[in-house]
Amino acid sequence: MKRLHLFIYLLLAVVIFAGCSKTSTNLNNSGESTGTATKEDETVYNGVDGKNADQDNGETKDKTDAEISMLDFFLPDGTKAHFKGEGNEFASLDIDVAHPYENYIIVHENNGGALVQRVYKIQDHQIYLLDTQAVDMEQDFPSLADLDAMTPAELYIDAPLTKGKNFGNWTVVDTNVSVETPYKTFDDATVIEMKEKDSVNRKYFVPGFGEVKRETIMDLEEGEVAVTSMLETIYE
Repeated sequence: MKRLHLFIYLLLAVVIFAGCSKTSTNLNNSGESTGTATKEDETVYNGVDGKNADQDNGETKDKTDAEISMLDFFLPDGTKAHFKGEGNEFASLDIDVAHPYENYIIVHENNGGALVQRVYKIQDHQIYLLDTQAVDMEQDFPSLADLDAMTPAELYIDAPLTKGKNFGNWTVVDTNVSVETPYKTFDDATVIEMKEKDSVNRKYFVPGFGEVKRETIMDLEEGEVAVTSMLETIYE
């Protein structure tokens, strides 16, 4: 079992987004920490508190493929969210989304072990992951000059996401499917998949929300292990 736990932990460091604590870190557009997000000082949208999940972001429901922008692959600027984890203690995570500069998205993700900053660059039909690194809670965002100098590390999205399309190591395996999360059931999800020797990774995207679910299924000597993170609560 020790070997299983170690394997899962290492894989999560690459596939499942990492983080720092069970409480959302509230980061402003300068990258500075401004405290923690709580239900007392945040508007909470989870289908139970604040308002019904079916009412949120109503504009997204009727969007056609032509109307979906690349920004729709992320939650809005300043949004914080919690993902419920299953299968491993590091699968639960909190995220902060920031849009500090035009064409750049910075996401901080925490799961109780480390705080990871992911930097994305948006182009007309593509989104690139520029950088992934563990950061301190109080670390500022990179400057615009630093971001412009970064070399893309990975193609994150290549739109449009049509069934059967391949980009990087990912394949679009399904579109307009229903996906159940603790937050709500979405009816217009797109699923991308990456297969490796002993594992399968999947991400579920919904316009206006970005990733609402991610899962890793590993085939180990001890048997099949599934680790899942699903959108549960949105704080605005």
